[in-house]
Amino acid sequence: MNLQEKVQHLTSNGYEFKFGHYLSKGWELFGKKPGHFIGFFVLTMLMSIVVAFIPLIGSIAAQILGAILMVGYYVFCQNIKLSTSPSFDDLFKGFSSFGRIAIIQLILLAFIIVIMLPLFIYGFSVFFSGIFSAIKDPMYYDPTPAEVFQMFDFQALIPLMVITYLFLIFIQIIYMFAAPVAHFYQASAWQSMEASRKVIQKRFFHFFGLIIVLGLINILGVLCLFVGLLVTIPLTYTTMYAAFDDIFNPDENSGIEVPDESFEDRAH
Repeated sequence: MNLQEKVQHLTSNGYEFKFGHYLSKGWELFGKKPGHFIGFFVLTMLMSIVVAFIPLIGSIAAQILGAILMVGYYVFCQNIKLSTSPSFDDLFKGFSSFGRIAIIQLILLAFIIVIMLPLFIYGFSVFFSGIFSAIKDPMYYDPTPAEVFQMFDFQALIPLMVITYLFLIFIQIIYMFAAPVAHFYQASAWQSMEASRKVIQKRFFHFFGLIIVLGLINILGVLCLFVGLLVTIPLTYTTMYAAFDDIFNPDENSGIEVPDESFEDRAH
């Protein structure tokens, strides 16, 4: 079953979301190679920090690198599952799909900019209208902190901020399998994004619930003097791999070339 058939089957017939299984399987995978996973995490953090300091393109490069290294976690997990001698080199296997993953991240960045644009525009208008009001105010030269705050209509920004962040969360969730699909199925960037979107939308709130639980687990990692993140962040990756593996079953057709066409006219 190729990627098109897989997406058609999952969107038409649905699938079972095995919430508890993904958490237990993620913990099982982590437990088989905890040293490797902790080492992966430390190395990925160091690499991301270094890349983030590149002038002009640091943040974009860090985002692309993060997606590539995330695929490396998935490859390592797959090799543990298949007992094919997983190694530290697996972390870098995502670079073989660099072009497709980079395009995916750039498209996501464009989506994020478009979503945040109304907030930026309205935020700047509130800020400058507050500045002009302050200049015209006879109390401008000696306002109290409360009076300064009242000059800016920050309260009006709250609904727009909430809506913006909800859209950002939605975008991040529905496309979170795009990079793994691009790598394991050798699909184009847009194909991979559409496959991820269509499949995850089928059980969106289940995925949202899983993300919330994993977020709470990572908060516990922070509370443990941040040392707990050495376990909780790799556990997040292994759990998400467990979901991806169960739903997309990449072992079935990993590496198949998929014709470059859109899913737009297929099942929603």
